[in-house]
Amino acid sequence: MAVQALQAYVVAMQNRIDDNDYEPQFNEKDEKKDKELRESEDLSHGAVLKGMVEQGAGTRHPQEGDLVYIHISVTAPSGQLLHSTRVEEGGSGVPMALLLGRGVRAPRGWELGLQDMVCQQRCQLTIKPEYGYKHKDCHMKPPKGVSIDETMRVDIKLLEIYSKDDVRVVGANEDIYKTIKQRSESWESPREPYEVEVSCSARVPAPSGRHGESTPYFVAPSLKFTMGSGTAPSGLEEALSSMTQGEKSVFSCPTQYVKGSSLLPDPTHQPDRVELDLHLLRFAQVRDMTGNGEVMKRRIKEGTGQFPMDCPMADSRLQIHYRGHVVDTGQEFVNTRGGDSTAQPLEFDSGMGILPEAIDMTVRLMTPGEISLITSTSQYAYDGRPDRPPGVPEGAKVEWEVELINFQKQPDWERAEPLAKIQHAGELKDQGNIAFKAGRLKAARSKYTKALRLAERIFDIETEEQAEAASVVKTACLVNLANCAQREQQFGEALEWCNKALRESHNHAKALYRRAMAFSALGEFDKAQEDFIKWKKVDTSAAADADAQIAKLKLQQKAANAKQKQQFRNFFDRT
Repeated sequence: MAVQALQAYVVAMQNRIDDNDYEPQFNEKDEKKDKELRESEDLSHGAVLKGMVEQGAGTRHPQEGDLVYIHISVTAPSGQLLHSTRVEEGGSGVPMALLLGRGVRAPRGWELGLQDMVCQQRCQLTIKPEYGYKHKDCHMKPPKGVSIDETMRVDIKLLEIYSKDDVRVVGANEDIYKTIKQRSESWESPREPYEVEVSCSARVPAPSGRHGESTPYFVAPSLKFTMGSGTAPSGLEEALSSMTQGEKSVFSCPTQYVKGSSLLPDPTHQPDRVELDLHLLRFAQVRDMTGNGEVMKRRIKEGTGQFPMDCPMADSRLQIHYRGHVVDTGQEFVNTRGGDSTAQPLEFDSGMGILPEAIDMTVRLMTPGEISLITSTSQYAYDGRPDRPPGVPEGAKVEWEVELINFQKQPDWERAEPLAKIQHAGELKDQGNIAFKAGRLKAARSKYTKALRLAERIFDIETEEQAEAASVVKTACLVNLANCAQREQQFGEALEWCNKALRESHNHAKALYRRAMAFSALGEFDKAQEDFIKWKKVDTSAAADADAQIAKLKLQQKAANAKQKQQFRNFFDRT
């Protein structure tokens, strides 16, 4: 018995074996520790040799993430000078900026050599190829004439250290280094197509490596431009996209990112990097609401609160003032204030199609007190609307100035109690009915869809009565969506909605009627007749209407058969 038990245990363990269970599992801490151990081993075998040439001052050592400025000379094993930043050795005199362990990584031997240096200290490094430009983490291109396969000797001097707490990597290529001088309490950053105003000075980095110490080659107390317009150089735009209003920062930027612009002149000589000293004074939030420029929102006055938490993104009861004019003629066609500063704001429910779609979509991204200019093509303004104001011709582009006074913030319905969810789903359905009766089918569809989604996501129903109430709302929404589709002559879609409704409620009279109408429109007369017969059985009060529809079906089928015979006759006559 003991042997059998042991064999059974072995078989069970074999069945549980999964090769993946025996794969080594690593985490970042393990990898970092392994890397440190490998480096320690390599350094003990002379991968990087270091000797001090000049003592420095202070006790602060560079850390990973710090921005450092260095002067450097690279020589071959033969003693030939290959590259230098020093003027006395034929260099530009402009120090090199490095972000330790981040951004465009320098040779690992440089980073290791800098680790225990202090400012103004100068050292001689002898670095084997594997810790030079061949190191897997090195993304810096070797200077002309420097071989990646040779041991190199590096004369390095640490000039300045900027703390990682104030330093950020910016840009898609991670080669713009930002040092924050003054933080702001704002949170939003400008992006395309925002309009910005910035104070800017541009300079070649000082030989000392200290920010702001060299003479700027360009100073502008105020530059105004639109992000993404091509006016500003890419480096300036990438820098600004990392800033918030009121912030002051210095950016070490590759020279090629600030050249060739009408806004900034090119530096008088060509250093590898330039410094941009920026103060983001203000910006106007500009949003392309449709992605193709047909509806543009430009904020001209900030509101209160935080975006998007304090915006009426969900359908809400809103209070606004607005005025509008035709872009081409300048003719004003609406003004809720009408020259009276005490006039009451317009109160309406968003998502109901009461106002043009351009206003409805943009006001959702406003905070109370905000004023924005909304420019819209006719498609999102008044074309096709019965309430097109006098003086606004068909096809007219319009602009409104909209102020969001206030709104009723909606609760988080996903976290509401089941009964509250059901009641709100019913309210959304009723709003859809109002929009449908007013001919605003897009708004009606939206309301029915939202009601259906909410009713379908009630997973914590507590009673049979609640389950029945939720089912009633779902079925009504499905049938109403079928009605919307039929109004738009989307009969195949209407059929699908009806099928879903009948799966929810097997003998729902309106669902049977609408499906019969959809079958009829699709030419499936036998199926339509079956549903009309079921309809009058379920709802006896509809018997007369059902019989009338069945009679109409027979006429339609007769006409369809005659048309088909004629088509065949014409075909055979031609042949």
